[in-house]
Amino acid sequence: MLQTSNYSLVLSLQFLLLFYDLFVNSFSELLRVAPVIQLVLFIIQDIATLFNVIILFLMFFNTFVFQAGLVSLLFHKFKGTIILAATYLALSISFHVWVMNLRWKNSNRFIWTDGLQALFVFQRLGQRLSSTPLEILLFLNGWYSATYFLLELFVFLYKGLLLPYPVANLILDVMMLFLYLGIEVIRIFFGSKGNLCQRMVPLGISLALTFPAAMMASYYLLLQTYVLRLEAVMNAILLLFYGSEMLLQVLTLVTFYSVNRY
Repeated sequence: MLQTSNYSLVLSLQFLLLFYDLFVNSFSELLRVAPVIQLVLFIIQDIATLFNVIILFLMFFNTFVFQAGLVSLLFHKFKGTIILAATYLALSISFHVWVMNLRWKNSNRFIWTDGLQALFVFQRLGQRLSSTPLEILLFLNGWYSATYFLLELFVFLYKGLLLPYPVANLILDVMMLFLYLGIEVIRIFFGSKGNLCQRMVPLGISLALTFPAAMMASYYLLLQTYVLRLEAVMNAILLLFYGSEMLLQVLTLVTFYSVNRY
């Protein structure tokens, strides 16, 4: 049996391991230019987490319930703790392997993939100010806008070859499409930056750019020389994105303003 006087030692050890885990999670990113040191820190962190799990089971083994043979009762009472500890260990190892695989050969270049972006968004689910639905919409809108741009290019090529499309109108519509792409890239960038960094100015710029982007989508939906059914569907979806994002951007700006005010 574990003596009562030893519990303080075990508890202090667990707090020390927890502090190290928190330290690595907070500051290991600063060492991305030194991948060897970062790898060593990650290995020690995973070993410390595993050691914490082992201590947890050792504590179970030293209970009267375990020694009485009521193992199922013990595990039933603490299954949440066991599952959470095992899941955290597995996720930590997976994340460390993934990050080191991405950055080991490119330590001097900052790497930020879509997967890391998604993890960053979910990590901020508990934040009070940033809007997770807005960030998800902006992320999806970015991919949709790229697809929309490519499809519209093929549509213009199709209409220019098969339909009596006035050359001046065709050139104007194609130029507007490239202008739309530039506005959309800037709009999504500032929207995501303002939302994640909780800054009103970038988010306000994104909101302002939503209006010309929506006007261009309305033009392609209603006013261009030839509107195909595919274009009508694509632009309707695009306007739905814009309407939802404008609403969320306004609500997020109000939240930022109210917090900064008080």
